[in-house]
Amino acid sequence: MINIGKKIFEEVDFPTNSTIISEDKDKSIIERESSWTGKIKGIDSFPSGTVEGHGRSVIFENGVSISNWQGIWAIESGQEISFIGKDTSRNGKYYVIRTYFTRNEELKDLDGMVCFLDGIFDSRNKSYICSGYRLI
Repeated sequence: MINIGKKIFEEVDFPTNSTIISEDKDKSIIERESSWTGKIKGIDSFPSGTVEGHGRSVIFENGVSISNWQGIWAIESGQEISFIGKDTSRNGKYYVIRTYFTRNEELKDLDGMVCFLDGIFDSRNKSYICSGYRLI
């Protein structure tokens, strides 16, 4: 059984660009490259800041999308932390495993931290809304 850990942040992201880069009509698979920006609101001592990310998604005919993301999280103090993530989504719900990387000694607790993000697509606001939980 997996314990998804303590909720440490909430995040809202907005797509900025999305382009189909390939389509396999025989297999009904589309590959898309996308970018987004967003805001992280930290809970307790977890820092708040802005995020920018980009990556590729493979979208299958049954609506399942599997994506690889990377980007930069700029915390309010001005320091930057990089991240890499992978998500699976379907029917407006998505789940992400995201890992953070930094060499900054002040932020060493965040280096290598693995989070689970549980989110939905808000079609009214055209945004992705999620909660982040510390796994490791």
